[in-house]
Amino acid sequence: MESEIRNLIKLRGENFHNQNYDFSSIDFNFIGKVDSFQDLEEFPSTSLFIWHVSEGITKLNNFEIERWSVDAPSGNHLIISERFIDDNLNLKDYRKNKIFFWGPNELSQWFGRAILNKEIQLSIIKDNNIDDETSEVNEIRSIDNSILTLKPNIEISIWLSNKGLSGITYTPILLSSKLWEVDGELLGPDGLIERKKWKIIEDPWENNFILYSYMDVLSLSPSLRIIEPKKNLWKDKFQVIELIGPLINEKRQGKPKNAGLFTQSMVLQNWEFKSDNCHLNWKKILIPAWIVNTENKQLIHGISGKEIPML
Repeated sequence: MESEIRNLIKLRGENFHNQNYDFSSIDFNFIGKVDSFQDLEEFPSTSLFIWHVSEGITKLNNFEIERWSVDAPSGNHLIISERFIDDNLNLKDYRKNKIFFWGPNELSQWFGRAILNKEIQLSIIKDNNIDDETSEVNEIRSIDNSILTLKPNIEISIWLSNKGLSGITYTPILLSSKLWEVDGELLGPDGLIERKKWKIIEDPWENNFILYSYMDVLSLSPSLRIIEPKKNLWKDKFQVIELIGPLINEKRQGKPKNAGLFTQSMVLQNWEFKSDNCHLNWKKILIPAWIVNTENKQLIHGISGKEIPML
């Protein structure tokens, strides 16, 4: 995408030049500098530096902008981000300092207008060398919009800073996992049975199961490289049924019982998953992660923040 953005700016900007800057930011790629740029409504009176932030898992936030601004050259700046902009980013304050932002929506509209104006053309390249039987590949690069992606629990730049790795480059990726939909029963006291449904995530990368919550899912799944685990890391249905019991079993307060003349005790009742009477189906769900480009590459789990083995 960076080269496409640069080529279109060359067409739309005046006096484009992209001299090299000694700039250490990981996420901000310098596109070039223009003396005039007709597509920016609030174009400043002097020249404009243009930057590109490639797609990733998290939104572009204040911490990253502040870190970038430390080494950025003085002047006016347009940041074109394929990542969504954090809602807490005060765009008005940045505009006062002549820093402007385009998110994915502005970027797509900009390209759309250029296509309609026939300034650029779409081309589809078919690779005849691609094998039709690709179900067993370890890496997948396309993504179905219906596939859910979990929100990361860690901020990778802070994680790197805490590990003394500030300045190390990294690549956002997605880890393939399974979302199990379980239709089953809980067995309570006195033989009471309650039918319930659960959604449980199987994480083969950390060999565990966690309860799913829709609050933990990104509103849009990023189009990133997807890594598949080795086949032997997946559990079969019978193993899943045996392992999810501790997540599903419940302890509930029963009716109070008299424990003396003036006191009552609350008894906890066990409601246990009936593993012999349930139905399971699964679909793919994606877990965010990063490859950290140290000497020995590290794969960082986006939920736990733990380093996991590279396949």
